[in-house]
Amino acid sequence: MRGFREDDGSADLDDVTRRLRAIRDDPEKSTTLRELAQYQLERIAALRAARQDAGHGTPAVVVDRLGPFRFSAIPATGIAGIEIDRGSALAPLVVVVGAEEIRRLMPLFQHVREQLAHGGPIRVDIREAFLELLGHDPFGGQLDER
Repeated sequence: MRGFREDDGSADLDDVTRRLRAIRDDPEKSTTLRELAQYQLERIAALRAARQDAGHGTPAVVVDRLGPFRFSAIPATGIAGIEIDRGSALAPLVVVVGAEEIRRLMPLFQHVREQLAHGGPIRVDIREAFLELLGHDPFGGQLDER
């Protein structure tokens, strides 16, 4: 099999990559599922790049929570997954953003951080904040008002 090396499982990873690309590119799949597939593809690419760079090893994944947000990032890649908890009755929404988009979203995260520091409930229309700060809704209209 092309690209197969018995010691690293790359044939299996190639199959996973192929399946993830099929999900990402399928317009019949939900936006959340397509974004998750894209996020996983970017993680695989980062891990492969790290493996080729023997001097640095596997990059660490940083996970942090801030109110309804959960962030997962591989710092060396400049991308982050943002998961929004919508309560136990609804599945969380996930979007993958780049460093520039994270920078533009910082006022939203600072606002949430300040509300949490004061012990009050988080009152923010997340959809409107994303629209205002990014200029688009990365959740494809799936985000309910908070």
